[in-house]
Amino acid sequence: MYRKAVVLTVFTIALIAGCTRTEQRASGPAAPDFTLVDLAGKKVHLADLKGKVVLVEFWATWCPPCQASIPGVERLHRSYGGKGLVVLGVSVDEGGSDSLRSFAAQNGITYTVLRSDDEVLANYLVRSIPSLFLVNKDGMIAKQYLGEGFEDSLDKDIRSLL
Repeated sequence: MYRKAVVLTVFTIALIAGCTRTEQRASGPAAPDFTLVDLAGKKVHLADLKGKVVLVEFWATWCPPCQASIPGVERLHRSYGGKGLVVLGVSVDEGGSDSLRSFAAQNGITYTVLRSDDEVLANYLVRSIPSLFLVNKDGMIAKQYLGEGFEDSLDKDIRSLL
C-alpha cells in the first residue's frame, strides 16, 4: 500500500511538472519591465508597449558585432514599424547622449535608442552583446538571439508574431 502511494505521488508530481514546463515553453518568460530614457530625454516604459511586438537589442557603439547587426535591425524596423513592431536599441555605452546621437545619425538608426542601466542588464541577464529579445504582444519573451547574423530568422519570427 505504501509503495503504491509513493508511486502515485511521484507520478502526479511528474505530471504536474511536465504540464508546467509545457506552458512555460509555449508562452516564454515575461519580459522584465523597464523605464529608460531615449536620446531626446523622453521616458520609454516597456509596459506601455503591450499589444505590440517589441524587439529589444542590447548593443554598444564600440562593439563590432553590434555595428554589423545595426543595418539588419534598421531594415526590420523600416519593414515592420508601421505594422506593429517597435524596435528599442538599448545602448550599454557609458558616454553621453551626444555621442550616441552622433553614432545613430552616422549609422542611419531611426528606431528608438535608449540608455541602459545596470538593473535592466541584470534583469535581462545580458552577458554579451549584441543580445536581442523578441517580445510578443502579451509582453512575453518569444525568442532570444545572441550575436549577429539573425536577420532572416528575426524577420520570420516577427512576421509570425505580428
